[in-house]
Amino acid sequence: MRARSEPYFTAQVFDFQVGVIAVLFTNTLYGGGDKTAGSEMTKAPLQSITLSLRLLKEGRTADNAFRKKHDLTEVRSSGGRLFTGQSGEVKPTWLDFVSGFSRRALNLVNRSCSAVLFLEVEPEVKSKGRTKKRTMVLTFGSGHHALEPAACERNFGLRVAINSIGKTNLRSVDVATLDATTFQRRIQSSRNAELQGFGIDTYRDLIRLASGTPTDKTFARVLSGRDALTISTRTDQKDVEAKCQRALKLFYSDDYRKNGYEWVDYIIPVRDDVALKDLNDLLFAELQLLLSGSGSDLHLAFPGILNPESSFDIGYFGIGLKSGQKDVFTELAIEDYVNQILEGNPGDIPDIKALKASHEIRVIKDGHGDKKESTSIYDCFVMETELNGALYVLFGGDWYAVDKKFHAEVEADYRKLLSNTPVAKGILCDSERELIVEMDKDNDLLNLDQVKLSPTGASGANLEPCDFFSRTKRFIHLKDGHGSSPISHLWNQGVVAAESFIRDEKFRKDLRAAAEKRQKKAKKTGFETCLPDGRSRPVASEYTVVYGIMRHKYKSSGKLGLPFFSKVSLRPVAQRIELMGFPVEIHLIEKPDKLVSSAPAPKGEGKKAA
Repeated sequence: MRARSEPYFTAQVFDFQVGVIAVLFTNTLYGGGDKTAGSEMTKAPLQSITLSLRLLKEGRTADNAFRKKHDLTEVRSSGGRLFTGQSGEVKPTWLDFVSGFSRRALNLVNRSCSAVLFLEVEPEVKSKGRTKKRTMVLTFGSGHHALEPAACERNFGLRVAINSIGKTNLRSVDVATLDATTFQRRIQSSRNAELQGFGIDTYRDLIRLASGTPTDKTFARVLSGRDALTISTRTDQKDVEAKCQRALKLFYSDDYRKNGYEWVDYIIPVRDDVALKDLNDLLFAELQLLLSGSGSDLHLAFPGILNPESSFDIGYFGIGLKSGQKDVFTELAIEDYVNQILEGNPGDIPDIKALKASHEIRVIKDGHGDKKESTSIYDCFVMETELNGALYVLFGGDWYAVDKKFHAEVEADYRKLLSNTPVAKGILCDSERELIVEMDKDNDLLNLDQVKLSPTGASGANLEPCDFFSRTKRFIHLKDGHGSSPISHLWNQGVVAAESFIRDEKFRKDLRAAAEKRQKKAKKTGFETCLPDGRSRPVASEYTVVYGIMRHKYKSSGKLGLPFFSKVSLRPVAQRIELMGFPVEIHLIEKPDKLVSSAPAPKGEGKKAA
């Protein structure tokens, strides 16, 4: 969900458009009192403070940078435009629980105050298309909640961060690994470290946030960038304008390519309006497939990393969704979202524009959806698609175009592995379990599904050698490519099993014993002769590692395929297995369409909200 306090921010993606900067201060700036008068600010020495800067999109001003129903009021100011607000008293959500332990009545309330100050700033360096003034927005307290998220440029803070932090001065990064299931993780070091030490897969990971020490210490001591740029520095009323000018200059810079971050250009944001409309039409069509009961790789993922110490319930809100008492969920899932539409009125959602403007996820508090703690459903969509021969990915509310050269390299490597004669050809099954049952009827295949082996020194490892072993010495690993776990798990299973087979005598002996036991149960013979006795080291080139993945045909092409980022994650795995001497093959197994219910059972349902 949207971050509850700085420095956690709303989702971001690369967006290098010119616009307006929003600067967000923490409460530590002036101690939270009435010390913001211009006369006191100009007399005060430089203070150690934390600022958080945002950049609004071109055409946005103080008049259209706020949410529609914000509670701030404009007041007279000596410079710029000032907005302030004071919330009423609100009972804490935990008060009733705590009161049960008290012997007297507890009168505890929450109150918050807000201030937002807009200031105009000249660009530090004027160049073509970069001559206009920028408007800085200084926010105090909970003032940043009043800003309209769509008014802010995506990835402003991140671009400034990677342009100012040297590759040896990183402290923390957030990355998203895109796959059939999206993984997001935060990697932190105890002190400044080099980029390669963070274990980022530069071909597969999308960097979301970077923190560290900038090269220019006069700009900031430390900084962190995502949608917003948070800097710890020393400044005052006059100097803050110079800080904002410096941030703009860094935003326009391409120094990140010299700093070791050139790989971020493998995936770049789409800004062409025609392409965006076409891509969003494809997104809406994919959602319609889910509503009709067809399979799809479209899924939902929160655009930012959640606080693991926080827990909350969520609900889905917007036109066409189930009305009245809302179902409450403990996790975000496309199945739940689709079900809420089916229980509502899908006809009320004419297009993606209407969905984007209305549908959101809200934290449920006291039985009601909290509009202040909400996230757009559109920002949570994760999708991969092709358009006019190019590959695009939707994540965090923005579309990305995959670099054509990078795309071509990945596709070429993938096609070298793709088999024209897949296992289970002609067998149509609804699930991996059904596929295993059908393949088990083949006398040339030995079912080793759910056999668990542990190599020497790894007691309890419970590694799966494969799902089937063939008389032609093929280790066959199977997966439903539309299941909940990412396809990359299958890649890892294959490489670990291959390494254990080559290097570990105990693993080979246990595998042979398991094969003898399984073939006896299945009334099959001869498979043990295709395996080494354990003592002798096998010749890897005599065996083949086969990955069999069940997939629906893509609606656009009518062909079977894999998500692009599954192909990206396959590259290093296949290279690693081939270095051991094994040939590697990819077998695509058709999974018939119309295999999901038109009203999927909610995954996280269990409570009701008003």
